Amino acid sequence: MSMTLFIFSLLVCLYTFINLMFLPKLAAPVSPPSLAICIPLRNEERNVVKLLDSLKRALGPNMHVYLYEDRSTDETRNLLLQQTHQDDRFTIIDGIELPSDWAGKVHACHQLSLVAKEDYLLFLDADITLMPDTIPRLYATMRQEKASFLSGFPSFPVPTFLGKCLIPMQHVLISQHLPLAFRKVKHPAFAAANGMVVLVERASYLHVGGHQAIQTALVDDLELCRTFKQHGHTTTLVHVAPYVSCDMYATNDEVWQGFLKNVFRGMNDSYFVGSYFLLFYLVQFSLLPAALLFPSWETIGGLALLLLARYRIDRMARIRHVWLLHPFATGLYVLLLATAMIRRARKREITWKGRAYS
Repeated sequence: MSMTLFIFSLLVCLYTFINLMFLPKLAAPVSPPSLAICIPLRNEERNVVKLLDSLKRALGPNMHVYLYEDRSTDETRNLLLQQTHQDDRFTIIDGIELPSDWAGKVHACHQLSLVAKEDYLLFLDADITLMPDTIPRLYATMRQEKASFLSGFPSFPVPTFLGKCLIPMQHVLISQHLPLAFRKVKHPAFAAANGMVVLVERASYLHVGGHQAIQTALVDDLELCRTFKQHGHTTTLVHVAPYVSCDMYATNDEVWQGFLKNVFRGMNDSYFVGSYFLLFYLVQFSLLPAALLFPSWETIGGLALLLLARYRIDRMARIRHVWLLHPFATGLYVLLLATAMIRRARKREITWKGRAYS
């Protein structure tokens, strides 16, 4: 049994190191012909000032920012007005009532796409911060990859314990499960995306039906990526962490509820796929108690290999001082996924930002 755990860890470590060699870095900046930055905002008062300060430094020629204020109940709208006053690079769109057959973020992105007429659309979340030359680098990398859909996972400041454990697991899942060498394969099974940063070519976006084609999706990034692939378009996942960061969740409760709503939905609610991920990370979690209770070169070596793989992932993701928490992170991930699977079986509603989804 100990030898089996060691071999498992060795394979995971080797796969992680080899796989990450195929994650493209952002190319040297090239100015796009015209580009719209599209950002939905709902109760984002804590992020507005930082977001807009970042965008003002990142905007170049032929770029415009569209801000969809989605009927917030806090100071989001007032802050947007204050921060964009007399700056014609920004347009604020007042949100309309959410139709019953739409998911909130998807509807907001659709409304943004109706207003923006630029050649390229960059969809960002409101908690994103960009380095000054990020946007032309994204555009240049899309051209280099010959893709019409580009996405990537940012770096994550992680202030809370659950945040330190669960938020970086997004990078772990990509590094240990998506074969990055085949990221541009057009089969939907190879879809991988992060809705925090999505750049699309407008013509291709309209061809696939845009966000209207996925109007009920809670995991909008994966569904939009799959839709592009289903229509024969090339999509790609690239390394954006050095240039993009995301203050994703501020509290432990936000971390748990935020991931609970989409961790199983991202697997298409497949209990077969969910069970595979439960087993895969349960085995990783088991290396810590195995090394403590039954110390041997196999168990201690296996744990060290998993930590080495996680250290490599965190260096790539620009996340510091978290890799030692990997055994706890995998245990919490198993608990989160199991909870989401049980909730789905019981048909429990998902609530997010004041809206309920079945």
